[in-house]
Amino acid sequence: MNWLRRWSGVRTRQDWAWLPDQPRPSLTLRQAVRPGWYTLTIRIKTEQLRCFGLLNGAQGRVLVNGKRRRRVVRISKGHQLCRFELIGLNGQAVISELRLVPQPFCRIKQMVAKKLYRLHPAYSKESLQQQSFRQQWCDYNRLLSRKLFPLVGYDEWIERVESPHLLEDKREVSSPALPDSNEPDPVNFTIWIWGNRDNEQHCELSVHSLNNQAPGPYRLLMSDHQLEPGDTTTWVVLLQVGDQLPPHALRKLAAVVQNHPDASAIYADEDRISETGRRYAPQFKPAWNPDLLYSDAAYSHSWAIRGDHCLRACQALSDAGANLSLYSFILEVTASCRADQIFHLPEILYHHLPKAQAERSTPQTAATLQTFFARHGTPLRVTFHQNRGHVVHWPLPDPPPLVSVIIPTRDHGDLLRCCLTSLREHGAGNPPTEIILIDNGSSEQKTLDYLAELEKQAGFQLLRRPGPFNFSALNNEAVGLAKGELIAFLNNDVEAVHGGWLSTMAAHALRPEIGAVGAKLLFDDGTIQHAGILLGIGGIAGHAHKYLDSNADGYQMRLQFAHNVSAVTAATLVIRRTLFLEVGGFDAENFAVNYNDVDLCLRLLQAGYRNLYCPDAVLLHHESKSRGAPTERAAHNQWQRERQAMIQRWGDLLTADPNYSPHLSLVEENLSLALRSHAVGARTSRPSSLS
Repeated sequence: MNWLRRWSGVRTRQDWAWLPDQPRPSLTLRQAVRPGWYTLTIRIKTEQLRCFGLLNGAQGRVLVNGKRRRRVVRISKGHQLCRFELIGLNGQAVISELRLVPQPFCRIKQMVAKKLYRLHPAYSKESLQQQSFRQQWCDYNRLLSRKLFPLVGYDEWIERVESPHLLEDKREVSSPALPDSNEPDPVNFTIWIWGNRDNEQHCELSVHSLNNQAPGPYRLLMSDHQLEPGDTTTWVVLLQVGDQLPPHALRKLAAVVQNHPDASAIYADEDRISETGRRYAPQFKPAWNPDLLYSDAAYSHSWAIRGDHCLRACQALSDAGANLSLYSFILEVTASCRADQIFHLPEILYHHLPKAQAERSTPQTAATLQTFFARHGTPLRVTFHQNRGHVVHWPLPDPPPLVSVIIPTRDHGDLLRCCLTSLREHGAGNPPTEIILIDNGSSEQKTLDYLAELEKQAGFQLLRRPGPFNFSALNNEAVGLAKGELIAFLNNDVEAVHGGWLSTMAAHALRPEIGAVGAKLLFDDGTIQHAGILLGIGGIAGHAHKYLDSNADGYQMRLQFAHNVSAVTAATLVIRRTLFLEVGGFDAENFAVNYNDVDLCLRLLQAGYRNLYCPDAVLLHHESKSRGAPTERAAHNQWQRERQAMIQRWGDLLTADPNYSPHLSLVEENLSLALRSHAVGARTSRPSSLS
């Protein structure tokens, strides 16, 4: 039987050997296989729920603890001694099944087509017949990858999403309709063209005039039209030299103005356009996200602003003797508006022609932001970081506040020791702390001895709370005993890797408009475990940019930019104690184990606070080592109950994250394009379901 198996090309687990001294756990075949098509089947047992398997550096698959996973692979010449790597894995893993089975090509085509039809948003029965197998194979590999590979290209998105939507919209506009005496007056637009982009500090402002004679929801004003103080009927559309507005842009903007009389500023999605007219690099944006504007001078080129706010911003810049630039103007305009007056229209309404040697942010834009803060009574230092745009240095008061660090733990004393040692070794520059340990029924003698030792030390409190694990209840009780102005929730499997991380998070958490502050958490291999939470991934939520390299830019540089997110993980979360109590703390009844952090953050969002992802606080997260993965039936049932509680409480918000674009995937965590996106009206940072 072994001879027959080897002759047929089948390779089972016994044919693989672990490779020693590798940065990532890796296996390789002891004997080569023939080039060709195979199915790769894997079953893995770990202490965490998921990791990522990669064959020969290119063909990947998400692995779930205890579940059999299979994928089609192609083995080429030169790679017959296959190498299989485990990415994002913490601790030990037992691979109970790892099998390569050769397959005939006809079978391979069926398997690839079935997977694409079931899971890939671009495929239907008709498109499967139209696409070549080469294209199908490319899309299949994208589908199973957790790297930052888009499932679909932008050209395909335009063809499948934008074009049909615009065609239907055009039919509605052109269809005859009976006169309506209640029809609103047309919206007045004037276009300001920004020129002389080579010198941003001295932008020239001119008025571009056109006369729109056709009936419609808008009209363009004559060239001699001048804004008057208090003008709330005229809207200014900003356009840079060389950039373009699509034909339907003003009509779409006019509809927002008519539907939202309280609107003061509107911005839309945009893309880039080449000299030959080809569109590429779409920038799908969140709803109003002030901290992203502070980080990114290229937050948006597409703006329509009510006339009175334009005049007010120009007057403020003139009175201050500040240079007039697009960035300084937008900062001033948005500062004069309430958050619920700034609307985002999630449609591509602007085509930006990149200028030679133009950068997203510069030292000059950082200086512009610093001047803006000083002008508004908040003197802050702003520095330019090539990979992180602007870094705003929010200060701590003098003396800095006490931070209560709360750490639940159970056994695994080595993990707790590593966590506490890292806090001590990387404590330089951090505010003073007290540490509250919650022992949830440890039984290992080494752990009990270590806890007894810590209990005698100054700056430590130990709560002994045996019994079923209820993350929410344990932390709520600890907050009641905390003396700090700030609370830092920390998992016992988190390890600090640089100084000042807590001071950075604490400074953000003290800002009165900020709710929860989350960190950049890494797996042991340096890939992203957490960089903010996206609502709707997998039906509830997922982690943005998961498994991407920590030094990567991420979508529109957001992995490196501080920006507002709807939720952050409680594995490392800093919040004001009074604010935590104000919103009721964690919900111990409905979310004892799962989703408690997401629910807390959404209640903060509901109360009008902004949650923040802080990329300058970087820590390692040895995920779920202490509790293990929820593999038992009771844990699985609890997860299902808490999942249903989230859906019942938050409903449609879970698929309408204001800090995420409706045109990005709800299947993948890599912020790739979605072909199942739907038309969404203008939105603010607080969706209607939170009003």
